[in-house]
Amino acid sequence: MGAEKKRIRTRSGVREYTYLGCPLTRNRSAWCFRICIPDEKGHGHCGRVAPHGLKSRTQLAIESHGRKQRLARLEQLETSYLAAPYNEYHDPGIRVSEGEADIVIPIQDKLKNASGSFPASVCIKAMNDSAVFAISSLTLDAIAQTVNFNATLTRTAPTGELLARGRFVGMSGTHYLAETILTDSTGTEIGRGDGVFVVDGREKP
Repeated sequence: MGAEKKRIRTRSGVREYTYLGCPLTRNRSAWCFRICIPDEKGHGHCGRVAPHGLKSRTQLAIESHGRKQRLARLEQLETSYLAAPYNEYHDPGIRVSEGEADIVIPIQDKLKNASGSFPASVCIKAMNDSAVFAISSLTLDAIAQTVNFNATLTRTAPTGELLARGRFVGMSGTHYLAETILTDSTGTEIGRGDGVFVVDGREKP
């Protein structure tokens, strides 16, 4: 954020001077009220180093270890999904980030039903899987289980790919809530889903 300039009148005329005040409280005090959230470099909204943004080497080491754990967890989830025997038939792709997951399933002829259309079951599977892994990304040792999942398909799937994007939206007691949007390879929405999930057990080895 650029420094804010004010005009001051003196004997020699009017000149501009620069001061760093709090953009949230409009206060010109030299001390920090610690009400803003510092950026990654520890600077507040005023541009100065925020005292509450300073971190010790121990705290930085703990955060670095936590990031490595989370990255390893996301990679583990992706690997386990691709290695599942059931998914070998669908040939899916997956990308998991913290609180979100994308599932991509190519629309293949072998997956079509007797009428030649793409089955809704595969669409619902993609949506549910994306929601499950979006929630599982928030844990270190468990896979979320579906309690209830509601899906609505607005159109049939064309050729190309299905993309289901799930994301964690909140908690209700001990239950996790997630939603997902299903689109085709052009970005056209095909369906939506939302559900309730639990994480109540450790991941099986």
